[in-house]
Amino acid sequence: MSEIGGGLINVKTDRRSFLGVAAGALAGGGCAVGGDKAPLDSDGESLPSEPFTVSTDAQIVPTQGGRVQGYVRGGIHIYKGVPYGGATGGSFRFLPVGPVSPWDGVRRAMTFGPVCPAGEPPTVDLSANEWPFLLPNGPVTSAMEDCLRINIWSPDPDPEARLPVMLWLHADGFGGGSSQDFLSTDGEALARQENVVVASINHRVGPLGFTNLASVDEKLADSGNVGMLDIVTALNWVQQHIAGFGGDPGNVTVFGQSGGGFKISVLLAMPAARGLFHRAIIQSGARIRVHDETTSAALGDALVSSLKLKEDADPLAALQSLSLEAFFEAAQAASAQIQAAGEKPKRWQSPPWWYEPTAGLPSLPIQPFDPQAPQVSAQVPVICGSTLNELPPSMNAPEVEDITWDDLQARLAPQLADQTEAAISAARAIDVRWTPADVLSVLSSRRFRVPAVTLADRLAERPGASVWQYLFSWQTPLYNGRPRAFHTSDVAFVFANTDLVDSQTGGGDRPRRLANTVSRAWANFARTGNPNGPGVPYWPAYDSEDRNTMIFDDESVARPAQDADLLEIFRRLDS
Repeated sequence: MSEIGGGLINVKTDRRSFLGVAAGALAGGGCAVGGDKAPLDSDGESLPSEPFTVSTDAQIVPTQGGRVQGYVRGGIHIYKGVPYGGATGGSFRFLPVGPVSPWDGVRRAMTFGPVCPAGEPPTVDLSANEWPFLLPNGPVTSAMEDCLRINIWSPDPDPEARLPVMLWLHADGFGGGSSQDFLSTDGEALARQENVVVASINHRVGPLGFTNLASVDEKLADSGNVGMLDIVTALNWVQQHIAGFGGDPGNVTVFGQSGGGFKISVLLAMPAARGLFHRAIIQSGARIRVHDETTSAALGDALVSSLKLKEDADPLAALQSLSLEAFFEAAQAASAQIQAAGEKPKRWQSPPWWYEPTAGLPSLPIQPFDPQAPQVSAQVPVICGSTLNELPPSMNAPEVEDITWDDLQARLAPQLADQTEAAISAARAIDVRWTPADVLSVLSSRRFRVPAVTLADRLAERPGASVWQYLFSWQTPLYNGRPRAFHTSDVAFVFANTDLVDSQTGGGDRPRRLANTVSRAWANFARTGNPNGPGVPYWPAYDSEDRNTMIFDDESVARPAQDADLLEIFRRLDS
């Protein structure tokens, strides 16, 4: 869920409804693009192929809970579902997590762990509607609250290797999701191609991770942020243990898309996270504000009220002993009650009936980027960007491709008012080849583009700031090209997985060449704090005057922001 650019959307719902149309879009015709799947180096030359092997004798690694053993696939040591924190259910519900419970012997770490229950079961047939975007069996669901697990892909588990570490935070807003939802985020190819240690985590989400119950019991003073505190716990685990997997605890990059980017925006403002990571990459997930204490307390109080607890009951014990079904029923009732009250959200803030982090609690004393960038992360270099088309309205509506310029103006007038004509003109000036449908998709993407630029501007205000901006503009040829550069489309390129998810990219040489560039830029940044280096076109740092932006496409090039006039119109709309 997110507020972006003054326009409010439910990213969780919109992402599902958007991605869920992919199979239906096939009925409108597709372009099957395949091709040779031999790997290429950063210059586009074929790499020598090696025999592919899989074995279950990955190096045994000691952790605070006990020893773990994963498996080796194509030379990459893979460990999945490793506990990084203690219990989060029952009497531990809503509390900052404790240490891992130890186990005897060697724990097999070969499958993903449980996913935090979110209380929002899918409303569509995922196997039919989201197949191009998810794992073959769809997203894993769970009724198990104890979900704190980390997955690791390592080229070399030698403690002396000291490889850069890239920790991925998953998408789906603050309300759901997991590290294993998307096949495109499998870390094997990135680890192998760029010689980095890749990791991803599951943590508490939704009402279990972000309900402010501070009024119930002083022990719950930070209950509104325990989902974020789980991430801090994971980062502490990385500091303590990643060397055993070949990683360098002094060189940790957090990166994430959509909801993962939201979390990184918040993480940058959390004092407890200071020094636990050293670089940050925010993909289509810049977040300026979250809940304040007033809005989140109202939602938490409504939840408690909906339960009608007995006057003599211990409210904390009662909340912790509730069944998940009863808890989520109360959480949904509270959300509906706040929504019915009709309070409008503040600028840059999502609706008060959403479960998300809270500024003003001990773990997050300030809003992430309002009115300025947080000082606690002033030394952290940041990459921030978005995709050109994000949520293209024609994805499941082929008729939108045929709208006229007059139709476009009529569609946009309700949200752009007297700025409609100026916005259309500014967009057409960016690329004269754009059709009305192209312009509609670009203008609809203001929800992601505006906060990405705002966050970069506020970072750039700091002396000595290191920030880079990008716009991912590569457009898939599939589904008659209607998805364009859609929300999540950059993820497969970051992970060098364009052949693995050829139902998004078409596979073959064209997307693979760009994937080599993007994954190399991300890995360069993880290594040095600067994305430049061999295999990447020169990418100048961002400042608020030139707004230098890397345009990732078949021919990637950095240029001053070509949408500056359009951004100014959006700012007038948001003022």
